Amino acid sequence: MSTQASEQFVAAQKAGLEAVFGFFETAMPGMERLLELNVQAVKASVSENRAVALEVLNAKDLQSLVELTLRQAQANKKKVQAYWRHVGEIAMETSSELVAQSQKHVDEYVRETGVVIDGLSSAAPLRGDAFFAFWIRGFEAARDMASAAAE
Repeated sequence: MSTQASEQFVAAQKAGLEAVFGFFETAMPGMERLLELNVQAVKASVSENRAVALEVLNAKDLQSLVELTLRQAQANKKKVQAYWRHVGEIAMETSSELVAQSQKHVDEYVRETGVVIDGLSSAAPLRGDAFFAFWIRGFEAARDMASAAAE
């Protein structure tokens, strides 16, 4: 393998690593937002449960306890719906960012791989031999498949 082909191979591998780390860097803000949402939910839950516990202790009769339970059930239903709506928003935003970032890296990786394949096919010895013609066609087919997959 020629020095140029080696350098191209290393560049293609570097692009692949950058794609993986770019994926994690793009996903991290979404994970941070989800963590922040969970911390807020736990804080609110602790505070609200304290207030409900005090109301239960101060309840004067069974009727007020039943009313408190019904109010809390309705409030909890709304809170759970709001929580999952926020989770969905975070997931959708993060997902769209990841798709865009991934497509950019895939395109770059395919381009770099094409350069490597072109370098290897041009470095093949004696183009008149049938084996080397097969070699060149194989690399060209691989490049074409990679380009088609990227589209």
